[in-house]
Amino acid sequence: MKRNLTLLSTKVILTVYLPIVIILIGVLATFPKSPQYLTVSDNNEQLYLQSCPELTAVKPASGLTQKLGLPFTLLNWNIFKQQNINWQKTLQKWSQKSDLLTLQEIKYSPAFINFSRINSFFYFQNNAFQYQNVVYGVNTLSKVRPSYVCGTRFGEPWTIIPKTGLATIYPLDNLPDSLLLINIHGVNFTFTAAPLVDQIQPYLTLIKSHAGPVIFSGDFNTWSAPRLEQVAKILQQADFQEVLFENDRRTTVFGKPLDHIYYRGLRVVDSENWATKTSDHNPQFVTFTLKK
Repeated sequence: MKRNLTLLSTKVILTVYLPIVIILIGVLATFPKSPQYLTVSDNNEQLYLQSCPELTAVKPASGLTQKLGLPFTLLNWNIFKQQNINWQKTLQKWSQKSDLLTLQEIKYSPAFINFSRINSFFYFQNNAFQYQNVVYGVNTLSKVRPSYVCGTRFGEPWTIIPKTGLATIYPLDNLPDSLLLINIHGVNFTFTAAPLVDQIQPYLTLIKSHAGPVIFSGDFNTWSAPRLEQVAKILQQADFQEVLFENDRRTTVFGKPLDHIYYRGLRVVDSENWATKTSDHNPQFVTFTLKK
């Protein structure tokens, strides 16, 4: 009887649990191996290993530095891993009048790299994970080269899959100040808002040391009242305002918007958001100028 139970237990382990373990090992093996080695790269395939709030200078430092003019435009969009076949056509249309783009869930594919090249965008990609030899993460694009960059990786407490963020600094034309732009994909699967607040903390530290205007943009995954309230509270305490939309078409879950653009030291000239079937998120487009 004892032997039969042992054989049965062994059979259960081999047929049920072992395949799960093998799958998990295979999946985990595709993730970036260590959080201290950030996989931040630019369009020149330069690597940057600095975690926020510490910044590192963008390479190469030599040559004429182009500056961001005023007013300027920002497009924020979770692009849903470019799963829709029309993603490139849609992004091409919207990016034509965009000086800055904060994109989340970017599939870092040859098609995306080619899109950036033909449109003369400088970009940074911060990879969150790898799946089937393709990496995914957040990407910040710009018409001008930034001067400094740093990134973060923050593991989802339950799914393990990391979420990433980027901070880039752009010199402003005819002004001594520079613009700090933060692009974040917020942790999602948590019971409380605490992990999301922890993910934001390095950027709050960076903001404290930045004298110029700041934009905090991204998919914050604020699908619950506590998450939405905590993000709004900590950014309002840091003197941020949120961009509002007259016809708010931002994607919602449980009635709460997921995507936000917060700003400080700037003035909103115009704000738009559009409905699209190209992604499970609708984009936001904002024109900013310096606050008087």
